[in-house]
Amino acid sequence: MREIAVLPFTALRILVAMVTLFVASGRTPAWRLPRSLWPLVLRAGLAQTAFQLLLIASLRWTTAGHSAILLATAPLLTAGWLAATRQASLARRQWLGLVVGFVGVGLVVQGGSFRVTWAHLGGDLLALGAAGAWAWYGVVIGPLVGTLGTLRATGWTMVVAACVFTPLALSDIRAQAWGSVSWEAWVGLLYGATVGMVLAMSLWGKAIHRFGPQQTMLYVYLEPVSAIIIAAAVLGEALGPIQVVGALLTCAGVGLASARE
Repeated sequence: MREIAVLPFTALRILVAMVTLFVASGRTPAWRLPRSLWPLVLRAGLAQTAFQLLLIASLRWTTAGHSAILLATAPLLTAGWLAATRQASLARRQWLGLVVGFVGVGLVVQGGSFRVTWAHLGGDLLALGAAGAWAWYGVVIGPLVGTLGTLRATGWTMVVAACVFTPLALSDIRAQAWGSVSWEAWVGLLYGATVGMVLAMSLWGKAIHRFGPQQTMLYVYLEPVSAIIIAAAVLGEALGPIQVVGALLTCAGVGLASARE
């Protein structure tokens, strides 16, 4: 990210992920999509596009910490939506787990500092919108995976995202000094496209199809927690006592919310 601008990086990552997904499916019919599935693919693809755009916009107008905390509201938004539409019901213990997990994420990301900055309000609202878009994606991708399979379903959502996102990034792609990009940066881009998107999103879509959006979305809480723990172990970044408490609360919240009555 130090060598490639945000928009070109995201656009190329989506394109590489799209091609990789269809190649990995290993069948020519992967490009054939029944017309009856077009509306479902469009909804899932637009949800993926909205998430990418809102996430990038939020990082420009608020802090990474605020963005991570607000993205962690996705499980709460998903549970609220499913409960409001009567697609699922949550017991009191599960609601308690959702709240405890959210508090844990806040402690991990902020490290005990909860100052509200009104200058970041616009970016915070964009990050909350990104969380809503990710919750929307979780609700609509499950049935698509059941019909097309994990790789094809995820690949077609990337087709929609690429068609929308690439034109928005064209000017930045032309302005990027590609000749000065190191091989390490190219490796990072490929890693982000394959492991970070193809593998991660395929597993995510499969989990949603198998366990449902309500159960799977809980593990969003573990993303910022695992990132900070890995950064402490690999990059030598400090992990304070408040963050340790937050990590334990997050794991406890996921356990409570995922427990069956």
